[in-house]
Amino acid sequence: MLSPMEKLEALSRGYSLEEIIEYEQLRGVALIKDLETGVEKIYSHSFAKVLEDRNLAEIICVADTVQELMRNRRETARRVTQDRVNKMTTVIERLEKLLESSRSGRRGLLDEARIVKRS
Repeated sequence: MLSPMEKLEALSRGYSLEEIIEYEQLRGVALIKDLETGVEKIYSHSFAKVLEDRNLAEIICVADTVQELMRNRRETARRVTQDRVNKMTTVIERLEKLLESSRSGRRGLLDEARIVKRS
């Protein structure tokens, strides 16, 4: 549901009253990323959808309350961080294996070179 201030802002951005009414059924709050400034903001879900439809914002997360929204945001950030750590660990393990195989391969070549040199 749009607040009076959000309705005024939507009107100032070029929406008609008829268009705004279409968004009234949306409930809750949304965390958005303002595409003009890059700043994250919290608006009603209705107004966030208005901004998203005008390509002015990207909806990041929607919830019933601001507290739930922030809790969801923290959980999402924690999951993203854990996923990154897991991917980085996998990359490091693969690099270690590659380095180890490279060392043993190089050792084999050096051993063969010594044998050839002695002959």
